[in-house]
Amino acid sequence: MAQAAPSLSTQEKTNTLVASPRLLQVLMGRVLNDVDSYTEVNRTIVSQTKLLSLNAAIEAARAGDSGRGFAVVAQEVQKLANNANNAAKKFQANVLKRIHLGRDMSSQLVEIMEGTRLTDLALTLVQLIVRNLYERTADVRWWATDTSLWQALANPTPEAMAFASERLGAINKFYSVYSNLVLTDMHGMVVATAQHNQRLIGKSMVSEPWFNQAMHTQTGEDYVVDTPRPCPYHGNARVLTYATAVRAGGQNRGDILGTLGVYFDWQNQGRVIVEDEPAFTPEVKAITKVMLLDANFNVMAAYPANLVGTTYMLQNKGQTKGNYYDEHGHIIAFAQTIGYQEYNGLGWWGVVVQEVETEESLKAKLDAEAQR
Repeated sequence: MAQAAPSLSTQEKTNTLVASPRLLQVLMGRVLNDVDSYTEVNRTIVSQTKLLSLNAAIEAARAGDSGRGFAVVAQEVQKLANNANNAAKKFQANVLKRIHLGRDMSSQLVEIMEGTRLTDLALTLVQLIVRNLYERTADVRWWATDTSLWQALANPTPEAMAFASERLGAINKFYSVYSNLVLTDMHGMVVATAQHNQRLIGKSMVSEPWFNQAMHTQTGEDYVVDTPRPCPYHGNARVLTYATAVRAGGQNRGDILGTLGVYFDWQNQGRVIVEDEPAFTPEVKAITKVMLLDANFNVMAAYPANLVGTTYMLQNKGQTKGNYYDEHGHIIAFAQTIGYQEYNGLGWWGVVVQEVETEESLKAKLDAEAQR
């Protein structure tokens, strides 16, 4: 005969609920209400017991000698009622007062713990992408000194240009975070590219902000960075372009021969930060928005993605890190990047917006758990 499956223990049942500060707050409130109710019931019982004892004493007195034994019982009942009443008063003065204090403290902890946890997450996310982009600043300045690049610009033969494209392609192969790398001459004309189809060869970049800024860099240690934007050369996918000047002989202060622009694949890399990095359960993810903002509060990457391109005005009141509740009761956690080494992070922000579960929904969860 098959054996029945063992029932869940109380501990196992409790573990089916996901602990949260707000759930603890509701649970404390529920405990307080229950204790208040039990206290009131106890008062009623004590009152009725006293009344019953008094009536018994009266009846015992009427019965005379035959009621003396019953009078003793009535006195003992009265003593028990008085003891119960004293115990109830002490319970109310001590235990119940502490439960009230615990509920008030749990309410304060809800704001502290919810806000701190999400604020830390916001900072972690923006720092994660900033550290990634710090490496991009090193990449573009290093690769601009590659012999094949400055030689192709100094001696623009077809063979030199082909070799420069080959070198860029080899770099791009092992750095999948880039959509493309392009080499331009001093006039902004693309002369070499990492893409094998060579679609950009001969294209002019003079209208691109990154090209003009790179041409005005002072030394090989300088670089420029554009803002994330849709790129028509890459199917309108969003890219973030880092650039610097390519100088004669690869020298730090050599004459400028052209520029190197590297297209960081912001479309996918930004999505990973806001969508994949936060370890939310599906339930929590459904009530959460995650965003990366630039210094002007423009949304550069977001989950859900339809927020990209909008503006999200933080009510940060001059703070670079913190949290607050909006008019809907949702918690808004934010943190501005602290940069990484010499990279200042461009003043970017990480923002997490999370709907707060209502007290009614949390009570329903507790009720459902109690019925398991």
